[in-house]
Amino acid sequence: MKRWFVLVSLLLPSLIMGCASDTELQALQADTSALQRQSSARHQTVEARVQQLSERVAQFEQAQTAARRDLARINAALDELRVQLQRLRGDAQEAQIQVQRGTPGGEEAAAARLTNFETRLDDLEKRLRALPR
Repeated sequence: MKRWFVLVSLLLPSLIMGCASDTELQALQADTSALQRQSSARHQTVEARVQQLSERVAQFEQAQTAARRDLARINAALDELRVQLQRLRGDAQEAQIQVQRGTPGGEEAAAARLTNFETRLDDLEKRLRALPR
């Protein structure tokens, strides 16, 4: 756009020189100068907007990276909790089988295991509450 104005400002006066009066030439040159100033001002405005948008995109990308990192941490913590919960379920089933079979000392062992399960379950619940939502 700027090149067009420069080209017009160079060619137009030479083409019109024989046909136009000095007053008309001065008016044309004034118009050309005004158009160049407007073009320059708009160009600066566009550059400023592009810079603002670039900064906003960079901020968004940083926020997105942080959110992905947090999500990965949460998923890893959930996976670990799932594994622990599966182990706890397996231990509970094993204790239940021992009680059903009437293994000697099974009730005492089952009571001890039940206490251990409750402790582990409480720990899992605390860790779940500590995870961000």
